[in-house]
Amino acid sequence: MQTAKKIVIVGGGIGGAATALALHHAGFDVMVYERTPELPEVGAGVALWANATHVLKNLGVLQDTLSASQFIARYQFNSQSGEELMSLPVDHFEVPAICIHRADLHAILWRNLPRDRFVFGQAFERFEQVGNKVRIHFASGLTVESDALIGADGLNSRVRSQLLGDGKPIYRGFTAWRGLTDYIPSAHRHDCIREFLGYGRGFGFVMIGKKRMYWYVAAKATEGQPDAAIGRKKELQLMFQDWCEPIPELIAATDEANILRNDLYDRVPTQPWSQQNITLLGDAAHPTLPTLGQGACMALEDAIVVTKCLLASDTKAAFEQYESQRFARTKMIVEESLQAAKLGQWENRAAVALREIFMKLLPTPVLKNKVNALQAYRV
Repeated sequence: MQTAKKIVIVGGGIGGAATALALHHAGFDVMVYERTPELPEVGAGVALWANATHVLKNLGVLQDTLSASQFIARYQFNSQSGEELMSLPVDHFEVPAICIHRADLHAILWRNLPRDRFVFGQAFERFEQVGNKVRIHFASGLTVESDALIGADGLNSRVRSQLLGDGKPIYRGFTAWRGLTDYIPSAHRHDCIREFLGYGRGFGFVMIGKKRMYWYVAAKATEGQPDAAIGRKKELQLMFQDWCEPIPELIAATDEANILRNDLYDRVPTQPWSQQNITLLGDAAHPTLPTLGQGACMALEDAIVVTKCLLASDTKAAFEQYESQRFARTKMIVEESLQAAKLGQWENRAAVALREIFMKLLPTPVLKNKVNALQAYRV
C-alpha cells in the first residue's frame, strides 16, 4: 500500500484537531470533518499533564495554551471531612501540568490550522474501501475520497462501529457532574487540584484559567438515571450538604445551566483498532474513565505518534506501527483508571477507613514513580 498523501479525519475534538495540526505541519493534505455546525463553547475543564503539554510544545501551541490555563503544582487527595490523605507534586518536569477549559484548548488548536482544512456540519455515515483509497460518505450526501481515514469521533465512534462492530462501550456504574463558576474560595491555593473521597462518591475542584473554577463529581448511579425532580443543583446540594467547605459553597455559587451530567464509560482494551488504511484515535480507540485525568492526554500523544509513523512508512504499515506503539501504554491507563474508579465506589465504612489509611501510608517513592509513569512519557 502506498504512503498516504491525502488524509481524512472524522471528528474534530481535541484528538482530531491535534492530529490535523501535526499532519499539516508534516506536509500532509489533511481534512477534518466535524458533525457539529460550529466550535462548541460549552464543556468542562480538562487536565493536561506534562506528557500532554510536551505534545502541545511540539505542535507550537504551548504558549497560547499557558495564557488561557492554570499552572498546577500539586494534586491533593482528602477525606470527606477534609483531612489530607495524599499530596503529589506534579511540577518537576521540563514542561508544566495545567488545567484549561476544554473549549479554550479546542479553539487554540483550531486557530493554528488553516480554515480550509476543516469542515463543520458533516456527520459521518459510512466508509468503503476502493482499491488503495477510502471513500467516505456523510449524512448530507457529501462523498470524499482519501488515501487514509482516521476515526477520531469519540466514545460512540461510528467509524469504529463500522470498522470493528464490537458493540457499545461499557457503563461502569458512575455518573459525573461537572460545574463551572467564577466564585473562588478565599483559601483556595490556585496551583492545586483538590479531590475529596467519600462513601461511593467524590468531589474535586481546580482553577482552569480566566479566573474560573471547575468542579466535578463522580457518584454511583444506575445507567441513564434521570435528574432528580428538584433539579441537578439542588440534588447535588443535598448529596454534599454535610461535606466540608468549600464544597457546599462551590455548588451553591454555580448556576444550574453551568452544571453538566454524563454517565461514565470505557472499553476493555483490545487490538486491532486499525485495518488497512483506516485507524482510530483517542476515545474512538481507547476510551477511558476520567479517574487519572489522561483521556485528552492520550489523544494528544496519539496525534504525534500516528504522524511520525505516517512519515516513516506506507499507510498500512504506519497504522500497524502506531497501534503497536500505543497499545501497551493506553491499555495500562485504561485499566488503572478503572481500578481507581472502583476504589472510589467503596461505600462500606470499614473499607473507606482502610482506603484512607492506605493512602496516608503510601511511600513517597511509590507515588513519585506512579506520577512519572504517566507524565514522563515522551513521544
